[in-house]
Amino acid sequence: MEYNTYKMKYYNVFLLVFVFAIQIVPAQTEAERIEAEIINVQRDIVGKLTGHEPIKGKKKLTSRASASERKLTADFLSNSLKEIGLKPEKNAYNVKDKKGNQYNGTNIYAKIPATNGSDEYVIICAHYDTVEDSPGAIHNATGVSIAFYTAKKLAELEVRNKNFMVVFFDHWKSNMIGTRMFTKMLQTDGYNVHSMHRSDYMGWDNDEDRAVELLASNLSLESLYRLESPVPIYKRTVATPESRFFSNFGYDTVTLTAELKNADNSPFVKQSSDKYTTVNFKYLASTTSIVYSVMKAMATSE
Repeated sequence: MEYNTYKMKYYNVFLLVFVFAIQIVPAQTEAERIEAEIINVQRDIVGKLTGHEPIKGKKKLTSRASASERKLTADFLSNSLKEIGLKPEKNAYNVKDKKGNQYNGTNIYAKIPATNGSDEYVIICAHYDTVEDSPGAIHNATGVSIAFYTAKKLAELEVRNKNFMVVFFDHWKSNMIGTRMFTKMLQTDGYNVHSMHRSDYMGWDNDEDRAVELLASNLSLESLYRLESPVPIYKRTVATPESRFFSNFGYDTVTLTAELKNADNSPFVKQSSDKYTTVNFKYLASTTSIVYSVMKAMATSE
């Protein structure tokens, strides 16, 4: 009898501990769950863009420079947007520069409509092409993966007080023709652009502080990123050419990079060694979480 009573008490104590553990586990692991979700999506995107995994059938990319490689990439990005419930569109162009060089390319984009009838657009973007013979992991498959994941989560929101547009630019390496043609389209079609947000050189964090570098065209946007960031943000002092194109049209811009100023950036950029295996996916997920938090704040603010 005493033995059975002891067993019952032991069982009750065990049950209470078990129930308590179940109740506290979700709160303890929510941040880890979100990080794992982001990493899972981004490993797939970066893996296929860099040739770490096949992008179609058994085909693996070695770079995203030639016309055929860029077409494979554009098709992959378009299909990936479809898979998350968006309707991808193509901004195709065939133009000559002043020297007579011909450029035939395609920007891929998708709109995530506001739920309140707003006509303002926030643009989240990254270029998808590379120099020849470079897998282009940190320059700029990681930037593409940030924009993609952010778009995926924005599309899941029930309330969006602004329109959002995710854009993947072609022809970065060719004097940024893709960015030029897309900004021209925005002007021609009369889009009311609130701001443009882009990421590049992201995914290397040698000192493991998860810090980012930021250049914003106004204090309000810079403050919003600082408010949403749990990690150090260093102010970038030199504008990028892509940002200048948007600024030339009067659009506000934000550029996020790794710590270029503090020399904590990948030494492999624009080389054959800019591979999937050099990406710090935890750091990439941390930056992505910041970008999404900012976009969510914009989506839900009045």
